[in-house]
Amino acid sequence: MSNALTLAEPPTLTPALTVCHRAFAEAWAADLRARAAAGLLADRTAEAYARNVGRWLTWLDAHAMPRPTPADVLTYLADLRAAGLKPASVNANLDAVRGLYRFTETRNLYPAIARSVRGLLVRKDEPLDCLDRGAVAGLLNYVTAANVQGLRDAALVHVLFSTGLRLVSLCALDVASLDVGDCVLTYAGKGDRSDAARRAYLSPSALTALHRYLQARRDDKGTALDKTAPLFAAVGNRAGGDRLTARSVRRVIVGLMEAAGHVKRDAGGKLLRPRVLSAHSLRRSAVTAAYEARGLEAAQTLAGHADPKTTARAYARVQKGRVLRGLAGVLDLGACV
Repeated sequence: MSNALTLAEPPTLTPALTVCHRAFAEAWAADLRARAAAGLLADRTAEAYARNVGRWLTWLDAHAMPRPTPADVLTYLADLRAAGLKPASVNANLDAVRGLYRFTETRNLYPAIARSVRGLLVRKDEPLDCLDRGAVAGLLNYVTAANVQGLRDAALVHVLFSTGLRLVSLCALDVASLDVGDCVLTYAGKGDRSDAARRAYLSPSALTALHRYLQARRDDKGTALDKTAPLFAAVGNRAGGDRLTARSVRRVIVGLMEAAGHVKRDAGGKLLRPRVLSAHSLRRSAVTAAYEARGLEAAQTLAGHADPKTTARAYARVQKGRVLRGLAGVLDLGACV
C-alpha cells in the first residue's frame, strides 16, 4: 500500500439554482404588507413599491434576463428615461429595485445589485403650496354631516394641523395613544423601530374635536372603546370599525379641499397637482405656521426632522410659491385690447 498522499478530486460544480425574481418580489411584497399592517410603512408606499417592481419584472422578461447585474439596472433606468419618465419617477422605480434586492440579499437569495447605482438628479427647490391657518380652518365649514363620520372628518383636520403628523403615524394611532390629561398623542415616527415614544401635543380645539368624535363612537357602539381600537376608524357596513387607511384619510382631506375650491380637476376628472395640495400638505401647513410664529427650531421640533436644513428647505419652497403667486398680480398687464 502506498503511503503517498492522494489528493481528492475537486468537486463537480452543479449549475446554479434557478432564480425566480417574481418569487422574490412576491415574498418582498408580503413583507411590505406586513410592515404596513403594523404601522411601520404607509399602505401607499407598499403599493408603490409593488407596482414599480412589477415594471422591473416586465423589463427583465422582455429582455430574457434571468441574472441581472448593476450594469443592467443602469440600462433599465436609461430605458425608463427614454420612455419619458421624469427623474423623480425614475428614482422611484430605482428605489423599488434597491428595496427588492436588499431584501433578497439579507436572505442570501440574490445580491443587492442596485446598491451602487445612483439615482438621477432631482431639483428640490421647486415652489410648493400649502393652505394657511385660515384656509385650513375653512375646510371645517365643508364637514356637513353631524354624525360619527362628520365628527371624525373634523377631528382629522384638527389633529393633522395641530400635530403635523405624517399619515402613516396618524393611521397607526390607537385609542390608548391619547393621553387626555396631558393633551398628547404618543406615536411612532418615521424610521422608528421601537414602540411609540414620540409625543404630539394637541391644541385645545383638536382635543375637543377628538373628544366629541370618540364620544360619538362610544354612543354609537353602546359600550366603551377598547384601548387597542384604532383612534380613527372607518365608517360603514363593510369596513366599519376597521383602522382608517392613509388612502381613506387622503380621500377625506382632498374631498374637503375640493369642496372649498382649493383643488381642481381636469376635463377627464383627474386631480390637478395631486401632490401639491393633499392630506400631506396639511403637515406642510402646520410646519409653515410654526416656522412663522416661533422660528426654525420650533418648526423642526414639530416636523420631527433630524436636520434643520430639511425644515428650512421645505419652508423656502413654500415662500417661493407665495412670492411667485404674488408677482403674477404685480406683472399683470390687464385686459388685452
